Parts: sequence; structure tokens; C-alpha cells
Amino acid sequence: MYELLKNLIPKTLIKKNESTIRQLLSFFYLGNRFQCTVCEFKMSKFITLKKGDKLCPSCGSLSRTRRLWVFLKPKLKNAKILHFSPSKSIKSRLESVTNINYSTTDYAGEFEAMKRLNIEAIDEPDNQYDIIICYHVLEHIENDLKAMQELYRITKPDGICIIQTPFKTGDIYEDSSFRTEKERLLHFGQKDHVRIYSSDGLINRLSAVGFHSTKKTFKEAPNNRNGFSSEECIIIAKKPI
Repeated sequence: MYELLKNLIPKTLIKKNESTIRQLLSFFYLGNRFQCTVCEFKMSKFITLKKGDKLCPSCGSLSRTRRLWVFLKPKLKNAKILHFSPSKSIKSRLESVTNINYSTTDYAGEFEAMKRLNIEAIDEPDNQYDIIICYHVLEHIENDLKAMQELYRITKPDGICIIQTPFKTGDIYEDSSFRTEKERLLHFGQKDHVRIYSSDGLINRLSAVGFHSTKKTFKEAPNNRNGFSSEECIIIAKKPI
């Protein structure tokens, strides 16, 4: 059903009428076997995308978004939060929370956001945010060390930056001579990526700018109720007091 709608309806029309389309689509997935952690919709199954990820038919959350919400939920009270390139599902969920100060930013204009901050030169004062969400952003950034320095600068002491990128084993793989979309797709897996991190390599770079970082890994059964990835890693970068 999902792929059929994608093929039949122009992308611009889908984007304009996304809420209505999702309401109609979710009717065909009603059930009790699975549940989205973000919108709490109960369903017979998730939509399985071409690359294997599981999409909520009601809010459009991906497996990593649902995991992020579970991690974030107990940390939200009175928090000041900055969210880079926010996915629509978790942005909507966070906007509904009343006891937080939530801001969004997207420099490229690909996501709906309140601000347009350059992560390599963030136009924000020092020590501003309790929580910064930086999901699938740093692999796009040419000068990632500068971006990490900026993230550190605007994080409050004892605040955290929650980071995820695609990960590989071994060392970070990058080569600045790969400039074309074709080269980057071949070497980094996506035409607008400039590297592939390893989790340890990313932690080392975050440590170089002052963060104290830990790695949280998760393993789930393939048919877990909330449609999480069977294996996932999140980096928690904390600014020391």
C-alpha cells in the first residue's frame, strides 16, 4: 500500500497532504501486535522500506527515531533543547511537550525548522543548551572538528549532545579528494556524505574538543514490538562541569 501510494501520487502532493494521507494509510495497518513509541499508534505491522528499516504508517517515524524518543523522554523536564535537521515525527512529538524549551534548525532547508544555523559557526551564545540532538548530520559536514567545537561551546556544563551517524568497524573512512556525488555515493554510501565514522573514531574526535563521551549499544529481536533496529549505537557526548 505504501509503495503504491508513493508511485501513484506526486511527491509535492504527498508533502502538502501528508497528515491526511497518513490518516488514511494507517487505517490499513490497524492492529495490536506492534506499537510506535513516538505517536503510540498500534498496528498489525510496520511498513518495511527497501533498505529494511521499519516505518510507522501513522507518524512516519523510523526505527532510530523511536529509539531516540525512548532515550529522550525521561530527560526532558525543563530542558532547553536544540535539534539539528529534525525529522517530522519526533519534532511534532517534542513540540507537544509543555515543560521544555525546544528549538529546531536546518541549514540546508530540507527539514521544517525554526532556525537556519550553520553547524560550523553556530550563531548562538555559549553554554545555552541542556540537550542537543545531532542525528545523521556530522557525516555531511566537511569540517566536522569545527562543528564539534561549536556543539561543545553551546552545550551547557553537564549538558549532553546526542549523536548518531552511520557507523562502520575499524577506523573512520574519509578522503577529501572525493568531491563528486558519484564518488561519494561509491565510497561513503550516500551522495552527500563525506565520511563514514566508526563509533570509537567519533568518540575520539569528540574527546579532542572536550566532550566526555559514552557509547550506548542496543540489540533487539528482529520482530520486537516497537520496530527498533536489531542493532543500534548512540553516542552521548557530555560537557563536563
